[in-house]
Amino acid sequence: MNNGYTDGAGAADLHELAALYAVDALEPAERAAFEKHLARCPQCREEVAGYAEASEHLASAAAAEPPAELRASVLSAIHGIRPGTDSRLKAVPVEEPAAPPGNRVSSLQERRQRRNRRLLAAAAAAVLIPGIAVAGWSLGAEQERQQQEQAAAQEQQRENRLLTAADVTAESVDVNGEPATLVYSREQDSALFVASGLPDPGTGKEYQLWLLDDGAALPDVRFSGGAVRTWLTGDLVPAGGAALTIEPEGGSATPTFPLIAAVEFPES
Repeated sequence: MNNGYTDGAGAADLHELAALYAVDALEPAERAAFEKHLARCPQCREEVAGYAEASEHLASAAAAEPPAELRASVLSAIHGIRPGTDSRLKAVPVEEPAAPPGNRVSSLQERRQRRNRRLLAAAAAAVLIPGIAVAGWSLGAEQERQQQEQAAAQEQQRENRLLTAADVTAESVDVNGEPATLVYSREQDSALFVASGLPDPGTGKEYQLWLLDDGAALPDVRFSGGAVRTWLTGDLVPAGGAALTIEPEGGSATPTFPLIAAVEFPES
């Protein structure tokens, strides 16, 4: 009995069933025909694998809340398929040769079945293909969360090493009426500048820290006003102190006077 999904002329129809096969929505005869086709069609195998992976990720990522724009694209893909339309196949009407009277009913039924299968396949693909995007977003969000947690843990460890150093020192300075603190340790070759609310340095300007080394001022980190928590990047061991200035945006090679604040390091 011809199920309408044989190889050759019906290969295109079989190809369209990949999404339905992935979600186990084929009838036994159709499934058998598709699996026979699948063994010889690398493209279908690749599509089925992608759909199956998307389906698994959709189940595991159900608790994750994707971004609004991703949700909108998924809904748009699903709503693009309306009853009575085929969003994937837009066939041009072609006059068919007259069929023998005994075959007209079965031919009409086969066409309707194929059309319905195409609609179902399109609907399944509309759900599964955006599902790959949702799964990818979920995996990316999880990786980003893990990276943030790892970075926070490393930052905490770095602060702990500084605060527990035998020679740790904290110097408070006044920055245009607002308090700031420089915590440093030569033993750890590390210094952390902290402030909760620095005044705005002005349009086109920013703060810049300097390490003072034998009369020379070595440019270090730059930052804007507000809450600040930043590590100095230069070599603290030979430095005799640190200073803060206001510089043009992008920083300067030499400090612009006057100094806003300065800290002298004790001799080692």
